[in-house]
Amino acid sequence: MKGAWFSWIAGLFLFYNVSLAAQYVPPATWENVDYKRTVDVSNAYISETIEITVKNIGNEPATEYFAVFESDIFNKISFFSAYLSDKAFFLNSQLFVNSTTENSDEESNDTRYGIIEFPNAIPPQEEISFVIKNFYNTVGVPYPEHIGMSEEQHLLWETNRLPLSAYNTKKGSLKIIGSSSFEEFHPPNDESLIGKTTGKVFEFGPWENIPKLSNKERLAVVYSHNAPLNEVTNLKRDVWLSHWASTTQFEEYYELTNKAAKLTKGFSRLELMKQIQNQNIRETHFITVLDMLLPNDATDHYFTDLVGLVSTSHAERDHFFIRPRFPLFGGWNYNFTVGWTNPLSDFLHVSSDSSEKYVASIPLLNGPLDTVYDNVELSIFLPEGAKIVDIDSPVPFTKVSVETQKSYFDLNKGHVKLTFQYRNLITQVANGQVLIKYDYSKNSFFKKPLSIACYIFAALMGFFFLKTLNLSLTN
Repeated sequence: MKGAWFSWIAGLFLFYNVSLAAQYVPPATWENVDYKRTVDVSNAYISETIEITVKNIGNEPATEYFAVFESDIFNKISFFSAYLSDKAFFLNSQLFVNSTTENSDEESNDTRYGIIEFPNAIPPQEEISFVIKNFYNTVGVPYPEHIGMSEEQHLLWETNRLPLSAYNTKKGSLKIIGSSSFEEFHPPNDESLIGKTTGKVFEFGPWENIPKLSNKERLAVVYSHNAPLNEVTNLKRDVWLSHWASTTQFEEYYELTNKAAKLTKGFSRLELMKQIQNQNIRETHFITVLDMLLPNDATDHYFTDLVGLVSTSHAERDHFFIRPRFPLFGGWNYNFTVGWTNPLSDFLHVSSDSSEKYVASIPLLNGPLDTVYDNVELSIFLPEGAKIVDIDSPVPFTKVSVETQKSYFDLNKGHVKLTFQYRNLITQVANGQVLIKYDYSKNSFFKKPLSIACYIFAALMGFFFLKTLNLSLTN
């Protein structure tokens, strides 16, 4: 199933343009027979797996199931998907901006929806099992907010305790994994709601007969996470395709911050050296080295920041290890640029229809491991004279634009620049491929060198003509 991860995700776009009523209530078509939720907190982002068995309690066959999200987490969804439990068959999944507001004496709760479509209609009283997989650009906050350089970091994460569903649930449970220690923050008085730790798993439930939209019971968990929290607030990624040089050039500009716990005292280099000697530097909440996963056969690596070239980097096969000028503690920022070159054949293929039609396949990301991205601008520069036929993205983009930009020896309109804007990306989608189908004729291929040759010829002829002129003032 892992190998097919990105073969299906291209179809799972998050459609935000569906117009439904602001106060939408899904029909009570289903009952959750079993609802098992597992949350993984091991990364700099949250991943969630929900195994569900549902029963059609309506009077007619049904094909649509509505998943529920809290409004604050809805805006942090990286992607939302679903597949059948017994088959490697992924279901059409979409997100909607419509909401339902539940008013109570204490507060008003706003929930959002995603819709899952089954391949066949489920008859009344029949059951079907499927899995929902969600990734969120969010994680727990440091607790406490300030710690010492050698202290272990803990995060505080809050979520709904009971199954949050648009339908009544007969049986539900919750598991939290991904940390060596868990502790509930302010546990409730009701013992049936309190979790227990089994190994490295924090388990809750099972519970029975849970009403729909049950999000009044909140859960706050403090867990150990002694690792940096890499957040790229802005990434500008440029990819240049050169048919003449037969190369693909990458350049990325990062605005990186570490969301980990801040230092209680000022930075001490002596204390840092002691910690490096006494323990594994990989198990710290600050950043000393970034491991960039690059395409195979990458060459001509470079690493610069706002000061200039940084020499503390080295490449090992498809890994590019870069060491910032200073360690990045919680709340510290670092802006830098990396670049490399690959053979054009690694990312460009000639279409079977014609030798003048091409398909470019560009990786969505090539950044540090275990990282979240708030805003990503991916610009792909096609040769001068190329005509875009079609595009496809593995995840939804917020905006796409086509323009031209002049570079070296561009004498006409310039390179064709295709720019995608993304939000809430995570490392998990890095292998997704942006596909661009474009036409590039042989006339366009030879037009640039011929134009350069004509300009050089005209300049030489002009120089020769000027030399023949007699501009002297005497006979």
